[in-house]
This record gives sequence, C-alpha cells and structure tokens, in this order.
Amino acid sequence: MKNENVLLEIRDLRTTFYDRDRKIEAVRGVNLKVNAGEILGIVGESGSGKSVMMRSIMGILSQNAKIDKGEIILCGSHLEKLPEREKRMIRGREIAMIFQG
Repeated sequence: MKNENVLLEIRDLRTTFYDRDRKIEAVRGVNLKVNAGEILGIVGESGSGKSVMMRSIMGILSQNAKIDKGEIILCGSHLEKLPEREKRMIRGREIAMIFQG
C-alpha cells in the first residue's frame, strides 16, 4: 500500500518506567503500521506491555514513565513531538482508548 493509506505508524517505540534506584523497560522496540481499512488487535500476557504501549501512543503515561525512543505517527503527525495542548485536541477525535473493565 502507498504511504498516504497509513493511518498509524510506530517506529522503534521504547517506554521505560523510572524508580529511585532502577528502571524497567516496559515497551522495547515496537514497530507497527495500520493502513486505512485495517483493524489491529493487540494481544499478550498480563504485564507484557500492551497497555503501556497504548498509553504511550495516547500520550497519557504516568509521571514515572517516559518514551525513551521511537516515533508515533498518526495521519502524518508525529504525536511524540506535539505540545500537550495539541495532543488533547487529537484525543477522542482522531484517536481513543477504551479501557477494559
């Protein structure tokens, strides 16, 4: 497919939790691409990083977590580089997360 059909692209995403004396790399080198008309399901064991990956994409990580590396591209915009105000405008309109209950 051509690049104009790419809705979401993740390149080498790495997200780490920092504690006083240690760090935990929760997401390591995730790469994925979702094209127009495709549906993507993320599955894995408990604690495998699914929710952390989605929170990284949404820009709603906890204070002790940080995206250390990678690109998150939604419809051509690099989400990881956008100011928080612009991210808030995108959330719920262009991208959303449904929490399990």
